[in-house]
Amino acid sequence: MAQITYSYITDIEFEELMAPFFIKDHFAVAVSGGVDSIALGYLANRYAIKNDLQMTALTVDHGLRLESVEEAEWVHSLMAQNNIVHEVLLWKHAGELPQTKIQESARIARYDLLSTWCKANAVQFLLTAHHLDDQVETFFIRLAHRSGLKGLSSMRQTRETPFGSLLRPLLPISKARLVATLQHYNVEWRDDPSNAKDQFERVRFRKALSQMYDQGLLDPSNITESIRKLQNIDDFFDESVRFFLNTYDLQNFPLKAFQQQHPLLQCRILSFIVKKLSLKRYMPPDATFERARQKMMNSNFKGLTLGGLYFRRAAGSTIQVSYEMRKIYDC
Repeated sequence: MAQITYSYITDIEFEELMAPFFIKDHFAVAVSGGVDSIALGYLANRYAIKNDLQMTALTVDHGLRLESVEEAEWVHSLMAQNNIVHEVLLWKHAGELPQTKIQESARIARYDLLSTWCKANAVQFLLTAHHLDDQVETFFIRLAHRSGLKGLSSMRQTRETPFGSLLRPLLPISKARLVATLQHYNVEWRDDPSNAKDQFERVRFRKALSQMYDQGLLDPSNITESIRKLQNIDDFFDESVRFFLNTYDLQNFPLKAFQQQHPLLQCRILSFIVKKLSLKRYMPPDATFERARQKMMNSNFKGLTLGGLYFRRAAGSTIQVSYEMRKIYDC
């Protein structure tokens, strides 16, 4: 079988990938040392120079392996060779290192550190190197965990955060093209050994999908097209939620109007309210919203708690949303 040759990403192509974000000021790039993030950092630096923008590369040292300090120093040296401003952010462990859900804990810590840095430095744009292969893996992982529409819509190129916008310009690009890009420019990278360990779910999916690609059983471009269609449906539901909550008050809306909505839209309305108002860090699972909306369809419905909020049936059959009393006392 003839070996496939992948094209590298040109400055013009990367300019087109960045165009939808309208960056006019200082931005940051998360750089771990792997091929994905090094490619992003290298291309983003060329983009910043061309457009007279300030860029900072950020590396998180999770401290989970003895080699992590040396690896962070290596990234710092590589960035310096390319005249890229670079900072290392250290994950300081309060107690023992996590023994379970290691990748999940590291991901949460990584985004906390990156977000804190961006907020402290008034940087409103953070670029991450998620690519097409990551998108397909995410879809199948969420499918295996019975995710609904929102989960199966997978990653978006833009996600709003408390500090600003998380941007994924490489989401349409395959990893093979990122490798080709660094090879073309003769730029080094280092592979994280944890990316080959079968103990991690994403690694197992990655290997299984790779075999399916090689056997011609699966085309990643077809999966991303399906994801695009799901995202369009997801956007439609979000627009419907905004219409409902622009018509009625977020914390005071007619129960009858809520009951007249499609069940999927009812769950989405409750999810939007919790996301906007709740003081809790994590959203409840989909099943919790489903149980809540079923209770609100009952003619005897009086009230329920959801995500630290109390949904109470008031006079005139309106739903009033307030914080749970114990949350008020905690303040």
